[in-house]
Amino acid sequence: MNWLRFLRPRGLFVKQVVSFFLAFIAVWFVAGMIDVWMSSARFERDARGLLERADFAALAAPAGRVDLADPVACRHLADTVLWGLADQGVREVSDFVDLVAYFKDGRLSVSVLDRGRLACATAPAPFPLLQRALAAELTAGAARGNAVLRGQDQWALTRRVALGGGREALVGISYWPGWATDTDYVVPYDLLRTFFYALGIGTTFVALWMWLLLRRVRRATQAADRWAEGDFSVRIADRSRDEFSALAERFNRMADALSRSLHLEKALGGSLERNRIARDLHDTAKQRSFVLGLKLAELEHDAGGDARLLRTVAQARALADRLQQDLVDAVSGFSAPAIAELGLREALSRNIDDLLGGSGIEWALELPAALERWLRERPMLAQELLMIAHEAVANARRHSGCRRVRVAGERFGERWLWSVEDDGRGFDPAAAPLGMGLANLRWRADQLPHGQVKIASSPAGTRVRVEFDADAPAPGADG
Repeated sequence: MNWLRFLRPRGLFVKQVVSFFLAFIAVWFVAGMIDVWMSSARFERDARGLLERADFAALAAPAGRVDLADPVACRHLADTVLWGLADQGVREVSDFVDLVAYFKDGRLSVSVLDRGRLACATAPAPFPLLQRALAAELTAGAARGNAVLRGQDQWALTRRVALGGGREALVGISYWPGWATDTDYVVPYDLLRTFFYALGIGTTFVALWMWLLLRRVRRATQAADRWAEGDFSVRIADRSRDEFSALAERFNRMADALSRSLHLEKALGGSLERNRIARDLHDTAKQRSFVLGLKLAELEHDAGGDARLLRTVAQARALADRLQQDLVDAVSGFSAPAIAELGLREALSRNIDDLLGGSGIEWALELPAALERWLRERPMLAQELLMIAHEAVANARRHSGCRRVRVAGERFGERWLWSVEDDGRGFDPAAAPLGMGLANLRWRADQLPHGQVKIASSPAGTRVRVEFDADAPAPGADG
């Protein structure tokens, strides 16, 4: 059965039940010690009140008729006073019942005095501390009166009571904290009952605590299962601000790192695939287009003076040259350096330098550090910006006749701006053919978060500007 898994010897539930039960016993013992200390002060107060309120006149009423020379009669008088006092104590003092059990140890004693001399006393003999207190009181005589003698963890309280006719009763009460911890008077039922009380309380507490803990563990397990399936958008939601919450936060950061690593690996894979396509195009289509141009040159030579054939061959050669240039641009775009390999700044610099090399066109790159840091965690977006710049710069070289090109990024409110500007002769964007790559620019802009492309052109130059959201989450971030 599934619920039996909680009873595994090494499981958290069993460990917590055992540890809580042991802690409960320890706390129970310490609380008992504290209660003993507090009971000593409380009982001393109650004992003093008892000796002050006791009706010793009624207890000593028969004293005048007792012959103190008769040991039996004298002892009977002392016992009468003792048990009368004990009866009143049981009725008035809550803890007195516990002390009655220790009368056999001499914790309560009554001595009968005849004109200052000890006539008789109750049995058994007083406890040593009480014995010393009674002896000190007897030695002090009437001048001493009531007194208390304190030991290390106990005390003895004495009082003189007049019985009439020169006779007195010397009463002594001794407190000992051992009655609260001594098990001589605890039956097995009491121990068993206490055990089950502690076990029941401990099990209930641990069951509730473990239910809360295992619920948090279950959330972490579910998140880990999703991570194992490749979904790193899930996070362990735990806001308890304790050690487990700190552990969950570290696991969330680990998931972020894994997500970034996988996206980086994906970007590198895309770069390798583009390079493979570029090599294939270079080794096949580009070479064949070059051979096509040679064949057309031969055909032009063989045409002789046929004007109509020469016009057709010239048109074919123009198309072949255009095809070869398109293949050059395509190979250059596919083999553009990958962000994952070099970083955006270096990849852009290499790409633009390759495109404009030997053309005499000056170029500048203005890449803010904030944008570079932001794109470092979003390599797929950075790759799109690289290809947008590549397409715009390639178009500027091929069609604008410009002398300068500027590539720049900047923050504008909640949006990033990415622009490529040249000082060429411009064109009409509405009438431009698709061959200029404008459709490709729009498609790549759509891959950015809420991306938009705007093209402004005039005889003074052309500006391609792409806008996109600056709050796009990094791969693997929550949400």
